[in-house]
Amino acid sequence: MRDPDKLTLKLIELLEKDPGQTIKQLAEELNVNRTFLAGYLKALESQGYVRSKKIGPAKVYFNVKKAEEVVR
Repeated sequence: MRDPDKLTLKLIELLEKDPGQTIKQLAEELNVNRTFLAGYLKALESQGYVRSKKIGPAKVYFNVKKAEEVVR
């Protein structure tokens, strides 16, 4: 894994403080486009920084540490 950039660090920090957030919630908090963030989170998940879980119609995200406790 390469060194995370500022957006990645902010996302991980947000998910550590409040795990299980949706793309909409994260996009509002970070003031970024939801479509951009969806692709960004998909890339971060493939790199092992975050994990997701589908809960009903929503996909929620966790940082990897919290995900190990929740996503099983």
